[in-house]
Amino acid sequence: MAVRLCSANYPLYAVTLLDDSHILVAGGGGAARTGVENAMEIFELQGEGKNCVATSIHKHSTDPRAVMSLAARSDGKGHLVAAGMDGKCQLFRITKSNVASDEGEQDADKASRVNQAGKRGKKTGEREGGKRGRRKRGKKTKSAENEANLRKRKGSTGPKAEKSLEGTEHTSSDYKVESLACVDTDFHKEEPFQKVVRFSRDGDIIATGGADGHVRVWKIPKLEKKLDIKAHLDEIDDLDISPSGNKIVSVSRDHHAYVWKVESGKREAELHWDKKVPDKSYRIKAVRFGTSQEKKSTVQLYTMHIPARRERKPLPCYLTKWDAMKFVPEKTRSTGTDVLSSLAVSDDGVFLGVGTNSGDTMIYVSWSLQKVHRVSEAHGIFVTGLSFLKNNAVTAELTKGAETALVSVSADHHVNLTPLRPRFMISVWFAVIGFLVLIVVIMVYLGQQGLM
Repeated sequence: MAVRLCSANYPLYAVTLLDDSHILVAGGGGAARTGVENAMEIFELQGEGKNCVATSIHKHSTDPRAVMSLAARSDGKGHLVAAGMDGKCQLFRITKSNVASDEGEQDADKASRVNQAGKRGKKTGEREGGKRGRRKRGKKTKSAENEANLRKRKGSTGPKAEKSLEGTEHTSSDYKVESLACVDTDFHKEEPFQKVVRFSRDGDIIATGGADGHVRVWKIPKLEKKLDIKAHLDEIDDLDISPSGNKIVSVSRDHHAYVWKVESGKREAELHWDKKVPDKSYRIKAVRFGTSQEKKSTVQLYTMHIPARRERKPLPCYLTKWDAMKFVPEKTRSTGTDVLSSLAVSDDGVFLGVGTNSGDTMIYVSWSLQKVHRVSEAHGIFVTGLSFLKNNAVTAELTKGAETALVSVSADHHVNLTPLRPRFMISVWFAVIGFLVLIVVIMVYLGQQGLM
């Protein structure tokens, strides 16, 4: 069962962890005049009885655009946040602030949000169910329709929208959100859309990808362009930067997945999945590197495979673990026929988090790809973002001793937590010893009965 942490007044498309007990979510209604706000919001996690809850402690408006992709990391001064809005990426710094804003305005704003939450929630829920347009790509799959809904909420790129992004800043008694830079990161002629942004582990660069098929690398903090790679012939679904920061893996709707050298921008390898699978019947939807907490040098690569088109008889989806040095597949596991939508790796490299189009959340063991927990319909519609809480004492206290905990968001406005409770496992050696003892007991009994 998933724990409902909180709900927002707007559809949610991205989530990231700020620290042990704070998460950042983002989304919105876009530039369409729906009355649905566009925002990033910080929630603080707290233990409440047997459950964990989340309380909103700061909200930052991103009008007129909704945030569709999000990444964050600590830089010593606070938290750097890269937010994708339409074809742009805006870099923020979030810091603790001692500057108190007018309490009356805060109370009035809070009351206004509470009064309008019910009305907006109902109306927005009705809008979410509607079909939205998207540029033609042939017959649409359910996944394509979901992405069409996401795209429809993006804002326009007119002068008015541009002006609102320049120097945006919001303060409260707790946090200050400062805009550091904003650049165009996607240049698709019809519909620019930055689908993904990722920080390098050292925080020196970010990589972006989107509708025009380019992988672009930007230097922090001014977002100066370092690389512009014409990586794919179709839009990029996902990318990730290796822990060492010297490689980028990108996956696309053109059915290709490539490994790029960060220094030169040259292609190093292509990921070839399974030769037994018919050509172009599957594509990689998501990709993530994972690092062992005990052995930092041990790096794995994980991919999520979905059918390229909708079939009358649903095809299974898959998770694959790759050798991150040779870029060859090591293990593949079917996840069932429910189409996968999101992927995350825990900070200790032990667990994989998976979200589906039907709103399910699942947790897998990374090295064996064994499913250890599934919550059916944790969300009302497809899961748009996932992030694991850190594996430490704070998380254990918040989740009442869970092995790990997966935060999920969706366009249904909800933020949920999927905790993995400790599993009671019997050691193989104890099982063997117990079996031998049982045999001895049986033999002694049979001997006493004169049957041996």
